[in-house]
Amino acid sequence: MIRVVAFACVALATPYLPAAADEPREVFEIEIDAGIDAVWEAFTTTAGIQSWVAPLAEVDFKVGGKWRANYNAEGELGDSTTIENTILAYDPMRMISLKATTFPEGFAFVEAAKETWSVFYFSPVSTLRTKITVVGLGYTDSEQSQKMRSFFDEANEYSLKELEKALRENNAQQGVP
Repeated sequence: MIRVVAFACVALATPYLPAAADEPREVFEIEIDAGIDAVWEAFTTTAGIQSWVAPLAEVDFKVGGKWRANYNAEGELGDSTTIENTILAYDPMRMISLKATTFPEGFAFVEAAKETWSVFYFSPVSTLRTKITVVGLGYTDSEQSQKMRSFFDEANEYSLKELEKALRENNAQQGVP
């Protein structure tokens, strides 16, 4: 279930950069051993998302397009366990903004999640290393919003470690150090 919600509201990363409890945004950063092209592909293509987010996934990468995932390999995209994000904006190889618009059955923070969205920033550190900064926006001081924010501390770290693992495996298959 942690994977399900980790990307449901799309606020990912490690290490955690603390924000004040009343700060309406959450910031996470990670540097991973993969070039910007590989990171961009992992976020913007169906094969990329399937490599680290969920076994059932698809993306229609355009403004207003859908970024859908289902963590249940026995399920189907579009069933009650599917998470759907809408692409709000992007700047190629630099930024993607997503908003969760359909939530999996049983997700505990639906009302709070409806108020949030995330912006992912990508910065090359070197040809083989990329910094990802994720800014979760729209958090409020409501109890549900604060619980959701707390929940994502753990779930977000897990998700970006899965991205890093998938890209490392891809590099190994291609003979990239």
